[in-house]
Amino acid sequence: MRAHHRTLLLAGLLTLTPGTARAAAPAGLHPVLATLPGSGGTYLLGGWQDGRWLTDAQARTRLTTGATYTRLAPGAAPVRVQGGRPASLGEPCEATFEVKVTPARAGLAVLTSARLNAQPRPVTALPTRNATYEAAVRAELKRLGLPNSQVTLTRLIRTDLDGNGTQEVIIEASRFQERNGDFPPPTGQPGDYSLLLLRAVVNGKVVTTVLGEHIAPQTPWDPGSSDPMPMATWHRLAGVADLNDDGRMELVLYGAYYEGSGFSVQQWTPAGLKGTPLESGCGV
Repeated sequence: MRAHHRTLLLAGLLTLTPGTARAAAPAGLHPVLATLPGSGGTYLLGGWQDGRWLTDAQARTRLTTGATYTRLAPGAAPVRVQGGRPASLGEPCEATFEVKVTPARAGLAVLTSARLNAQPRPVTALPTRNATYEAAVRAELKRLGLPNSQVTLTRLIRTDLDGNGTQEVIIEASRFQERNGDFPPPTGQPGDYSLLLLRAVVNGKVVTTVLGEHIAPQTPWDPGSSDPMPMATWHRLAGVADLNDDGRMELVLYGAYYEGSGFSVQQWTPAGLKGTPLESGCGV
């Protein structure tokens, strides 16, 4: 992915606010990988070692063949896999490192160090027909100027991210009339959207945090105009896992546009969101 496109995509996944301190993890490198949807590859996002996050480039030089990972897909049972050494995808994504894993599994997932207790609390997929969360999406769409758009929930995940005994819910909702498989259309049609929301009880009140959102222009973009193309982005949850063994589970977010996609890792607490340097992506 060209540097400026990769930066725009990963930075656009959400706005960051301060997070919280971490506890010590077991000694050694704890790599973090993520698998693309469909039959896509598995990218190295970075890792955790000696009390700090490592970028993908830093983790790559320390990663050995034969590392064991726990593969965690949202709402699915964990699976153990073996990984090889990371290799660059080459032009135009020479800064993106892919790791071949066996057995290979399709679909969005996060892969964590097998030595970590990556899901200390249950991560449960809920039925997507839910009036409460449909109302939350409808309210967000109305706030963004789409009061009458069709609400389509595509994934609901419930878990206690920070271990305080209160469950949080991640809501994934989208509508693209001209979607191409696992990619959105270039710009989308009026009424198209993608939302990734987190609902939590904070100080006795329900708070909705936006993890990612895209609203297509209500007037179709004219390719012959001088206006920049309003690129559509599809925001999805790739996984939930404790990546540094501090008892809090991080959010692995995925964003796709018509010529590329990328991952970022974010930390959530009732005080807000905080980014990490763990990220990867590829596109033009």
